[in-house]
Amino acid sequence: MNGLRGLEGVAAGLVVAVLVAACGQSGVAPAPSPSPASCQALGRGTVFQRPSQRVPPAGQLVVRLRPGVPVEQAADLAGGVGAEVVKVRRRARALVVRPRGGVGLVQLSTQLAADPRVAGVEPHLRVRALQLAPDDPLYPGQWALAQVRAPDAWQLTVGGGVKVAVVDTGISPHPDVPRPAAGYDFVEDDADPTDRGDPSFDCTSHGTMVASVLAALTNNGRGMAGVTWGGVELLVARVLDEQGNGSLLDVEEALRWAAERGARVANLSLGTQEPVACPDGLRAAVREVVSRGVLVVAAAGNNGPQAGTVVCPANLTEVVAVAATGPDGAVAWYSSRGSEVDLAAPGGSALGSCDADVRTASPSASNPEDYPCAAGTSFAAPHVSGTAALVLSRWPSLTPDQVRGKLQRAAEDIGEPGRDRDSGCGLLRADRAVRGESAPAPACPWPSNQ
Repeated sequence: MNGLRGLEGVAAGLVVAVLVAACGQSGVAPAPSPSPASCQALGRGTVFQRPSQRVPPAGQLVVRLRPGVPVEQAADLAGGVGAEVVKVRRRARALVVRPRGGVGLVQLSTQLAADPRVAGVEPHLRVRALQLAPDDPLYPGQWALAQVRAPDAWQLTVGGGVKVAVVDTGISPHPDVPRPAAGYDFVEDDADPTDRGDPSFDCTSHGTMVASVLAALTNNGRGMAGVTWGGVELLVARVLDEQGNGSLLDVEEALRWAAERGARVANLSLGTQEPVACPDGLRAAVREVVSRGVLVVAAAGNNGPQAGTVVCPANLTEVVAVAATGPDGAVAWYSSRGSEVDLAAPGGSALGSCDADVRTASPSASNPEDYPCAAGTSFAAPHVSGTAALVLSRWPSLTPDQVRGKLQRAAEDIGEPGRDRDSGCGLLRADRAVRGESAPAPACPWPSNQ
């Protein structure tokens, strides 16, 4: 994983380095899980309220005029029965009135209905925006979702049915993370993708943390919200061991396994320690799965601000390489840079504050329902993967190149104008992507047919 556990190395060559910032692994201490009382206090209530559940404001009625009655008679009509006009709607041939001088609403309605100029009288019902707002108690503090405009994207889709592969350390059971639809352990060669965790740390499952950013169960009154509300089908491939090490050969095998099971997106929050060239076998596997309809998204790496530090597999042309931003919307200090970077997405500041890092879900030794804070490009990548799944839930027939094009055209240009080595095409904008809209001045224009 390309989460952050300092910038020191743990291996060299083609060994995949797992780097996490959570539960003390980079000095970032997670906030304690919310108590039931704090959960209740932080909850946002229902998802939305239908207009029929709203009562009209007291003392207002809508009066419909008969054909041929001039709307200019509205004031006379209302004044004759002790009412005043609030507003007139000429195209609807209606007026809103309210009683005055002690006239009751029922009495006013009866008197208006008896006027030969009136076609009907009805309550003045009010409506409100049906804004999706999750009731998960930690959602109000999830700045990362706000940064990519995920709440606006949710007005059109919260995903559903898209298969997304999480190629990582596996997954640990957590009540706020969906169970895998399918899984395989390529480290132990068995069908159990459970992440047993690194005994060196209390907070153990990087794969679960990544999966939670992408797909935490949302609007369930507990924990956090995920980019796709838990609606995707997770395909979990365990390619990294308890210490976070693995091989690119297993990554190659896992990608083909995921494609065979219908994955449309594959998230790789992992990479080589150094920015080495990827082997031909992995490049061939990536090209193969892309041709089979899989968008491959990978963390760019945590090697700092100098150019040319994007690691394998993110440095492959066919892979969407993701840099990390902090809560200020700028590319984070630790994020790898280079011409291979395609997009930037929230990854956290790695400065030790839950207010500035990314909220995740992962069981710990002390709490099976923990919600640690983390930082790294590991957690930027699943924001992009989740948004890709939202796009595919609206347009299932899109190719990986077409999804990539929508993401890049929709991105917010940050940093230097145009495509740059820090943020690529810019900051992820989920709202524009799911609407199929381009940024006003996209850093990466794309062919109109994509």
